[in-house]
Amino acid sequence: MNRAMKIFLASALPFGTITAVLFSFTYGPRIGLIFGLASGLFSGLVLSVILGVLHIHAVKKVAPELNAEAYGISHVRNIKLQIPHDKAFDLCISSLVRIKNCRVREQDRSQGRIIAKTSVNWKTWGDTITFELEDAGESADVRIISKPTNKTTLVDFGKNLENIEKITSYFRERSIK
Repeated sequence: MNRAMKIFLASALPFGTITAVLFSFTYGPRIGLIFGLASGLFSGLVLSVILGVLHIHAVKKVAPELNAEAYGISHVRNIKLQIPHDKAFDLCISSLVRIKNCRVREQDRSQGRIIAKTSVNWKTWGDTITFELEDAGESADVRIISKPTNKTTLVDFGKNLENIEKITSYFRERSIK
């Protein structure tokens, strides 16, 4: 199901149900049902348009040249770093300074896994950033995953894409030196 439909249903059903119940007490079940359906449809439509447009606009500000996958809320990027595994692991941890209020929650150097979480902000209820590293001799393959911590998140206003972009930008800056 696409994002607009999910937003529509997530806003229309509860709002319409509450309106139907409240109007049923005052005007009877028939009028309550009619007002509930009308208010649910209206609120669902308005919220899905507003949130959908704001999400698209925010994502375009982060990376205007990306394809339709950029508009999702979970992002994955695979990068090959031309440095040994241990240095790549340290670089991944240090890259998290670019993400506001981000803290490492788990790290396992031997398995090449780092899990970090961000705090709640106006865009999301927090994000989980995961690094999965594989030793490739004199280089390291890094998989970066950024997704909302709350699985019911429908819109992140480009926050997880922004996390990925900030981390890869940090990698590019450090690999030049």
